[in-house]
Amino acid sequence: MRESIPVLPIDDPDYWQDPYSVYRRLRAEHRVAQNDQGHVVPLHWNDAAWAVKGTDFIAEGIEVLERRGFRPGDPMHTWRSNAIGVMEGDDHRRVRSRATGALSKRNMDAIRPLIRKHAHQLLDRIRGAGTLDVHKDYAAPLPRLVMMDFLGINADELSGSFAAMSRVNIVDCFGPKVTPELRAAANEAIQKSMDYVAKLYAKRRLEPRDDLLTHLAQAKDLEGELTHGELITLFSTIFGSGASTSSVLASGILELTRHPEQAALLRGDPERWKKGACEETLRYRPAIIAIGQKSAADQDAFGLRFGAGEPIAVVLGAANRDPERWAEPERYDIERDPTVMSLTFGMGAHFCLGHAMARATLEEALACFALRCDGLALENEPRWIPFVAENKLDRLIVRFEDAKG
Repeated sequence: MRESIPVLPIDDPDYWQDPYSVYRRLRAEHRVAQNDQGHVVPLHWNDAAWAVKGTDFIAEGIEVLERRGFRPGDPMHTWRSNAIGVMEGDDHRRVRSRATGALSKRNMDAIRPLIRKHAHQLLDRIRGAGTLDVHKDYAAPLPRLVMMDFLGINADELSGSFAAMSRVNIVDCFGPKVTPELRAAANEAIQKSMDYVAKLYAKRRLEPRDDLLTHLAQAKDLEGELTHGELITLFSTIFGSGASTSSVLASGILELTRHPEQAALLRGDPERWKKGACEETLRYRPAIIAIGQKSAADQDAFGLRFGAGEPIAVVLGAANRDPERWAEPERYDIERDPTVMSLTFGMGAHFCLGHAMARATLEEALACFALRCDGLALENEPRWIPFVAENKLDRLIVRFEDAKG
C-alpha cells in the first residue's frame, strides 16, 4: 500500500450501491486512488484511457486468476490461459485476426431486424401484464437469442454448451470476493463447457455450415493459426459476452424508468435517439467494473514509480464520469454526442471484440422497450450486487402501461 493514496472502501457493501460519489469526491483532490489490494486506480479520463490504449501498460495475464486462488491445472486456469484478453504481441494479433475474420462474416446491420423481432416477441408475452421482471422476461433472454442467431447455433447446442455455466457467473471469478465454493463451481462449469464445445467443433468438421463455429474450426484446421485451447476459449468467450450485454440492458431500463423524460424522447423518435441511449447507458453503467492492466516496464506514471509487471486497476466508472470529458457526468442524458466514446469497451489493441454486436443489441432492445412500454415506474428499489466484477442488479421489477399506437 502507498500510504498517501486514498483507498477505495471495497469491503463496504454500501460502496457498491453508489461508488460514483466516492470517485467524484476523490477525483476533486487526487489523481489516483488504490483498491483493497494496493493496486493504483486512475481517477481521471486521460490517465485511464492512456493506461488502456497504449503500450506502457498492458493487459494483465493469468496472474489475475492466480491471485484469486486458481492454479495451473484448474479448468479455469487453462481456459483463461488461452484467452485473447491475456495475450499480447504476435499471439494477440494472430488470434484476434482469426476471430475478426470469422465475426466479419456476420453482418450486424443484417441482424438488426432479427433483434427487433426477438425483442417484440418477448414484449408480446407480457402485453397487458402491467409489470416486467426485467432480467427474467427481457434482459437475459434477448441477448441469448440474438447470440444464437449471430453465431448460428441452435437451442439444443446452446443448452449443451452453457447449461453448466448458467449456474455460475464466470465474471465473478475476477471480482474481489472469490470463495472456495465459487472456484469449485467455476472449474466444474468451465470444464463441462469446454468439453461440449469441443464436441460441437468436431460436429462442424463433419457437417460444415455457414456459422462461426465452422469458420473458427477452419481457421485452425486449414490455416493452422489457432491451437485447440484457443479455439475452445474463443468461442465460449464470444458467446459469454452476452451476459454482460444483459447487465447493461437492465441498467438502461432502470435509467429510462428513473428518467421518464428520456424514455419519452426515445419513444418519440427511436431511430434518432437509440444510439444515444445505448452509448449513454454504456457510459453511465458499464458492465465490467474494472480492466486489469500491468506496467510493461519500470516507469513513472500518474506521478508515481511503477515496477515492471506491477498491476493497476482501471475502474471504468471513475473514467466514464470525469467532468473533464463530459459536462454534468452524473446526469443520464441520451442527447449527448454518441461519438464521444466511453471506456466501457476498452481502447487500443484489446478493444472489445464483440462491441458491434453488443451495441446493435442494446440500441434495438432499448428502442423496442421504449416503444412498447409507457408510464414506467419501479415496483421495487433494486440493489447492485456487491463484491463482484460486473455491475449487476439483484432484481428489477418495472410497472408499465402498454404504449398506444
